[in-house]
Amino acid sequence: SSSTAKSTSFASEQVQAFFLAQEGAEIVIKERDSALLKQFLPNINPSYNPNAWDDFVGNVGTSPLDDCFKASNTDGCGLDLNDDGTLYSNIDCGAGNACALKYYDSSGRAKYTHDSAVGVGTKFTRKIYMDHVGGSPSDEVQVRSVVEWRTGSLKDSQQVEVETYLFNVYDF
Repeated sequence: SSSTAKSTSFASEQVQAFFLAQEGAEIVIKERDSALLKQFLPNINPSYNPNAWDDFVGNVGTSPLDDCFKASNTDGCGLDLNDDGTLYSNIDCGAGNACALKYYDSSGRAKYTHDSAVGVGTKFTRKIYMDHVGGSPSDEVQVRSVVEWRTGSLKDSQQVEVETYLFNVYDF
């Protein structure tokens, strides 16, 4: 029964890690879509940007995701969203355990964050890696969201990775 309990605990952690990795990739997708939406709604959105894709991938040097691209940071980055869905932070994961996730409940909305000032520490660390496919600049970006954790008395950390590719689908 001890072995069964350990297997059940590991399986639960693995599922949780997968969902955290998926959330990391979805944050990047949301940032791409938000940037590109501004390009097509200039009358509704005063922050109209005709170079949304270039800004998103850092071709102009103003991307809020610059720390996530391999060219500028091989340690990955940590991304979080505010309760209203806007990008809250972009953390360089190179310093210590900066990308360790904390759990907290804000106004009845439970979530994970990289913010070291709030929440309760967890065993999970999430890092986002982005890379231009075919060189920079490109119309394709690879996104990897990697969650690591230690379970029980195992020496080695466990890892779950979600990978997706984003395209400049609005370039015409």
